[in-house]
Amino acid sequence: MGVSNLEKIIDSSCEEVEIEKVDVIIDGAALYYFLYFNSDPKLDQRCGGDYPGFKDEVCKFFTTLHNCGVTPYVILDGATDRDKRTTSVFRLGDKLEKAKKIETGGTLEKEDNVLPPLVKDVFIEILTEGIKGIEGIKFKVCLGEADPEVVSAANQKQCAVLSRDTDFCIFDVHKGFLYLDNFEWKKEKNGKIPAKLYTRSKFCERFKLEPALMPVFASTAGNDYSKLKDDKKLKLAGIETRDDIKILKGILSFFSKVPEEIEGWGGLSASEKRSKALTVTLGHVDVKERQTFERSIQKYDELEKTENTSSPPWVCEKVERGELTSFVISVVDQKTILLTPLVEDFSQRSSYKAAYRIRQYFYGLLTGGNITEYDRDGEEIKDYRVTSILPSSDEQKQLKLQRLHKAPEGLRRRVFEQALQVQTSDLENIPDQLKLPVCVTLFWFKGLQHHPKPETVNCLHALLLWFACHLDGPEDEFERRMKALKDEGVSIWQPRVAHAFSQWQCCMRQSLHLNQLLCSPLPEPQCARLYCGPLLHRLADEDTIKQLEKTLRGEKKELYKYLKTILKPKSTGEGSSSEEECQQLQKTEEEENSDEDLITSLDNLHIMETTLVIGDSALRNLRLDTPEIRIKCIPEATAPVIEAELKLLAKRRFQKIVIHVGSNDIQLQQFEDTKNSIESVCNFARTMSDTVAFSGPFPNETMLSLNRWLLEWCSENNVVFIDNWQTFSENPGLIEEDGIHPTLDGAALLSRHLKDFLS
Repeated sequence: MGVSNLEKIIDSSCEEVEIEKVDVIIDGAALYYFLYFNSDPKLDQRCGGDYPGFKDEVCKFFTTLHNCGVTPYVILDGATDRDKRTTSVFRLGDKLEKAKKIETGGTLEKEDNVLPPLVKDVFIEILTEGIKGIEGIKFKVCLGEADPEVVSAANQKQCAVLSRDTDFCIFDVHKGFLYLDNFEWKKEKNGKIPAKLYTRSKFCERFKLEPALMPVFASTAGNDYSKLKDDKKLKLAGIETRDDIKILKGILSFFSKVPEEIEGWGGLSASEKRSKALTVTLGHVDVKERQTFERSIQKYDELEKTENTSSPPWVCEKVERGELTSFVISVVDQKTILLTPLVEDFSQRSSYKAAYRIRQYFYGLLTGGNITEYDRDGEEIKDYRVTSILPSSDEQKQLKLQRLHKAPEGLRRRVFEQALQVQTSDLENIPDQLKLPVCVTLFWFKGLQHHPKPETVNCLHALLLWFACHLDGPEDEFERRMKALKDEGVSIWQPRVAHAFSQWQCCMRQSLHLNQLLCSPLPEPQCARLYCGPLLHRLADEDTIKQLEKTLRGEKKELYKYLKTILKPKSTGEGSSSEEECQQLQKTEEEENSDEDLITSLDNLHIMETTLVIGDSALRNLRLDTPEIRIKCIPEATAPVIEAELKLLAKRRFQKIVIHVGSNDIQLQQFEDTKNSIESVCNFARTMSDTVAFSGPFPNETMLSLNRWLLEWCSENNVVFIDNWQTFSENPGLIEEDGIHPTLDGAALLSRHLKDFLS
């Protein structure tokens, strides 16, 4: 992002230039943000994004550079610097507010933008595949922050940097900095692009500032690493009222006078000058903060190539080539992932929850330990601890990260199938480009099908129609209707539709990254063809779907019918289906075109499944390797959340239901409320099964009263009580330090307890 508000005062330090026949180093992240947010017409953000439209914009940009003889070298960010964690988490909150504004459809400011989740993947795909008429675009993805490598590459090649990040005003970029807002590539004329070139020397001359002090100025004015509090900044600037431009100019004026206050200034090295200047500033900065400011200054002073990483060489190489998401570096080195807020229905849970299981497998392959995620909870950002899912013990050696790329393809494919609860053998007759998207759609719809609503089924059929569509192919009536719908845009925004598609995109992105980590056991899809929000929102309408289905012909019609056959909702227990349900969901060829029949058949299901085990994250590593047993683990769940999930399954009957919940209730509400909630969920479960069991809490002083009450209440209310307290107390090392989650050994013991009951 750079130095706060610096872009407002750099114009006077720029000269107008015409760019032609030169090399240029491009800050990749700045470019894809800029192209997406500044397209004309504006690309969609409210409906989840428009990746085909974004691809067109990117291709036009690089074609323009090519026509002007400009040779780009694109460098992209990898993992976020751990020193920026505080700033990064704060920005999640800022992005959440922007997403809420976009969701409500209110008046937006220029900077009110939220990037759709697959934009970076699409951008890298375009660079990898190349653009028609252009002989390859050189690019690299860094393992850490891109800034140091951008500056080093620019100075080595003796060319300018193109970006929106005003940190490049602070770095010593020999040939200057082209600010993207002033890079008027759409006004190219006679093979030349009008632009403005900033140089640090001219800026320092303008404000009478020693170049060596630019990093000190940036760290005190405020950047991603350090920032003075507003009152101290005003004092340093010598003004009383808040005015962004006056503050910056005041701070610059302060530092322009620093050399006069330090004896022997001329004989000091650049680093000594910065240290002395910071000491002078300490009258306005708490001494304890000095280390933070020193690290901030050092970021400009020492151009580290990349962060050190614990990732094995093969992982680093794939990241740098754009073949593997850089999220792996954040997971391995920092055990942290920041989930950027999306435009969704904020009355529902975060869309990222839909892909929770896939991320657990992703984390299990990378670390095998707990990961901290920052995600939306309601309308605020919170951090969550996520327990990864590990491969089975006999597979762990082959699937260790160091040698994962050498594991047998069948094993890697099996891990992918387990994560998404699919069988890829069912996809043999589907085009390679659709195999992974169809797996994702199966996984996504399985999470929604227990209580299908018309808009849910409409979203499914919209995706299937989109899969059958080829907007760039030979045009027929179906394609013309699809293009017309896209051009019409969305007049009525439906929150539930937006949320369902947002969940699908979260599942898609995480599945794409898991497939990359597993070295592509499934063919990589074309990211730019995965999703077009405005069109899909228009398609998610029953009448529109029926009209379009009638226009399908030939191979498209056969593909659409085949996809509907594969994607018929199934009730599964870890991926296996009930024969009875399959029979009830069979359709005739005539029925295949009727959404009403699909909805009716789902609403009328009354399936008897053997056992449901449902509860909070204590069930994370539960192993009950029996297809008749269905495990539903809901992180952070309380008893009311479990009851709500049971209501989604209310059309089904189970021989037995086991509930494990309570630790989150105790933390969030009064003891009496917790008892009432547990009574309620158990009573509702008894409407779905003749045998209900409650898996008791683990030894923890905060849970003692609840355990005593459960022993008595369960015996009086015909609920089987599975007593975990005594056996877990007798065996140390079974509970993690939080006192709530079992260790792997503890999970094995809990699994044995439940197996004993179920047998």
